[in-house]
Amino acid sequence: MSDAYNLEQQNNSRLSDLSSKVSALRGVTVNIYDNARDQGVIDNSVRAFPPSPSPHRKRIRNQTANYWRI
Repeated sequence: MSDAYNLEQQNNSRLSDLSSKVSALRGVTVNIYDNARDQGVIDNSVRAFPPSPSPHRKRIRNQTANYWRI
């Protein structure tokens, strides 16, 4: 029983560490997005894809725009 408890405690500790890292990464990502948006980089990069009848190009363009809308 003690081993199971110790493993659970280790898992909880590692999960907490991972959660902290994910939160920090999200914060960095949001800051990068805000900075890029303020400089107009995102709008210009989305417009950089030339219009094309290709459904793949349109999907990629939409996914790029959606990614930065966090």
